[in-house]
Amino acid sequence: MYLVEKIGDLILVTLEGDVTDDEIEAIKSRLKEIAEVATDDVVVSFNFSQRKGVGMSFTMEMKINELLKFCHLAGLRVY
Repeated sequence: MYLVEKIGDLILVTLEGDVTDDEIEAIKSRLKEIAEVATDDVVVSFNFSQRKGVGMSFTMEMKINELLKFCHLAGLRVY
């Protein structure tokens, strides 16, 4: 599950549980739509609490890295 919302110059991306490739593409598309200026800041929040005792999978880590790389190349600062 994911949520992307813009509050002023701040874009909040919330990821919860496993995120599919299609969802990553949808997030990137949404970021393109709402990032009005390259100096918008992006806050990415991860919630893996429902995966008790299970760390982040390599696949999920790669998806997150893809999203972070996209933000970097788009000039969006990520916190």
